[in-house]
Amino acid sequence: MINMETLFKNHFNTNKISDDNMQKFSEIHLQRMSANNGGGEFTQMITDTTTAYTGYFGAITDEDTKFAVQQGLTVAMNNKMKAFQDWVSKKAVHLVMATYGKDSPEYQEFFPLGPSEYSQAGLNNIEVLLERMVTAANAHVADLGIPFVTDAQNYKNDFIAARESQLSKMGEVKDSKVDSSTTRDALENELMKNVFLIGSMYVGDIHRCMVFFDQSFVRDGSNVSGDEEPQPPTP
Repeated sequence: MINMETLFKNHFNTNKISDDNMQKFSEIHLQRMSANNGGGEFTQMITDTTTAYTGYFGAITDEDTKFAVQQGLTVAMNNKMKAFQDWVSKKAVHLVMATYGKDSPEYQEFFPLGPSEYSQAGLNNIEVLLERMVTAANAHVADLGIPFVTDAQNYKNDFIAARESQLSKMGEVKDSKVDSSTTRDALENELMKNVFLIGSMYVGDIHRCMVFFDQSFVRDGSNVSGDEEPQPPTP
């Protein structure tokens, strides 16, 4: 019989894991989440972990990690934009046209430059188009229905959240590591949360869960390089 109490212990909250090993473990974890973030399911964990990491260690200096995080968040953001564009071309255009007709002022309100304006959109104008779609959908909710308005608002919210994650989290810069137990606690807590969240996504699939972690850096007294002795307990 398992002792369930061990499941709820924060296994990162130990001075047996050196700062160097904690840093490397966190960086590899960020890289692996970012590499698997095509659908955006790890975006919140990436941004929260990046915040906790920079709070303790300062700005990410490892180029591979910086690139992975940036790419992971960019892919998620681009997928949100693509999802909105697909929805416009497959549903919004047809519903508005069927309801009002292509030559109607209402159609022009949604598509003043035609549907191609949406399909060819980039980061320079996608937020304007999202706002236009939400505004026009709300103005004509009586004809187009609440689900249409809800879809438009959700696409806007999802893209804005992904865009903010991409920009703000990688823009956080701290001059140096803050030697504080409070900020290390925040990172330890975030890592443990991620263990639970990823475990809940792949219940029972140990191999899949372990894709996101390199346990060699956080075993008690681990010393991958052979150059560092385990830290003594804090008095």
